[in-house]
Amino acid sequence: MNLYFKAKHGNNKKLKKYFNWALYLKLFGCLSISLIYQYYYNGAYDGVNYFRGAVMLTDYWMKHPSEVFTVLFQDLNTFNATNLAGLKGDYVHIFADTSFVVAKVGAIFNFVCFDSFLAIAIFFCISAFVGLWSFFIFIIKEFGIPMKIAAYCTIFIPSVLIWDSGIFKDTISFTALLWLFMCSHYVLVKQRNLIQNVIGILLSIPLIYFTKSYIVAAFIPFFIIYVINSNKKRIKNPLIRYLSTPFILILGAGSMGLFLQNADELFGRYSVDQVLETAAMTSYYIQESVAGSAYTLEVDYSSPLGILAAIPQGINISLFRPYPWEYLKPFILFASAESMLFLYFTVYLLFKKGFGKSLSIIWNTPLIQFCLLFSFTFAFMVGISSANFGSLVRYKIPFMPFYLIFLAILYKEKFLLPQQKIRAAKQRRTVRPAQAFTISNRAATFNNHSAAE
Repeated sequence: MNLYFKAKHGNNKKLKKYFNWALYLKLFGCLSISLIYQYYYNGAYDGVNYFRGAVMLTDYWMKHPSEVFTVLFQDLNTFNATNLAGLKGDYVHIFADTSFVVAKVGAIFNFVCFDSFLAIAIFFCISAFVGLWSFFIFIIKEFGIPMKIAAYCTIFIPSVLIWDSGIFKDTISFTALLWLFMCSHYVLVKQRNLIQNVIGILLSIPLIYFTKSYIVAAFIPFFIIYVINSNKKRIKNPLIRYLSTPFILILGAGSMGLFLQNADELFGRYSVDQVLETAAMTSYYIQESVAGSAYTLEVDYSSPLGILAAIPQGINISLFRPYPWEYLKPFILFASAESMLFLYFTVYLLFKKGFGKSLSIIWNTPLIQFCLLFSFTFAFMVGISSANFGSLVRYKIPFMPFYLIFLAILYKEKFLLPQQKIRAAKQRRTVRPAQAFTISNRAATFNNHSAAE
């Protein structure tokens, strides 16, 4: 990793400090979650099945090298029916295409991990770290977020350090989402290295789609609006730029409508209707069972008004719950502390120095609009369909850095920029008297010389 850092950043000592701390914490998160699941939960988690699937595929590829690329692009049913060894995903508890994708990635890593669970987990962790670190550098460079604040928005998010670090679907989908945003930004907003970034988009979308396709469903409509609003700044005539706003809103709404209209066909069980159906079924199941970290929403999913009532509840659950007094399990207490920090900074930054100013910043900043729309939509989807804080803490990590970017930009606009303007004004006031003193000295010297002559 030192070679990677030097290749990217040379001998930048300030960045090196963040890099080392982030890497150590990431590896600690990977080892911790692996050991906890292995010994506290007796290996009862999906990562073990993904590992078994990876070992099965590696063995198969070693015996049939010509099948590597064939299997990489196959779905599970096709593999079960056509592989040369008569293997079945059922043998290792791989029952869905989403799980099969994780097994494929693990199998690639396993070529150099030699059937070691911990080694494969570390490869997942390092791959995720590279994506997260790149995103950290990206938001500093492109959005002017101060380094320390950017670190807390990305590489130092506690939940991300844990749940984006092991053999999980979340590790793949979350990392791919970060690359998708960066590459799409450099293709559609600020053109740079087009071929490289188009390839990044083409790799990221399938990884997200085949692991957690609802992330794409929440991302694409609002990114379209972000692209349109960002490019609006290129219109030099202020009148035309102002008059273009309604057309941008109509185009954005039309794009969203067209996308959501085809969501059932595109995303199957992760479509809007299916999310609501899942939420209703999960709520019923929780009411009929006992779960230590379960929660319920008192809403009627069968009516439009009931769904509207569920929106703020779902967002609140994902962003700000569990509250400290709700549950006493270690994981839940950890998640609660994180949620309370989200709540504190949200309230403080929105209302300090005026709520109206916050609204003005939101209205005039396309990036903030994207971050809020994506975060709220995603928070609603996972909030109403999880019904269990233990699951929610893992499912919600895709929107966390984007929501924190919203808070970071709000802090920058309301606090940092005004302070910088004040300091700049003071510097100008101190420079002008000094300049005047220098000019007067020069004038006096000139007069003395004239008198002497």
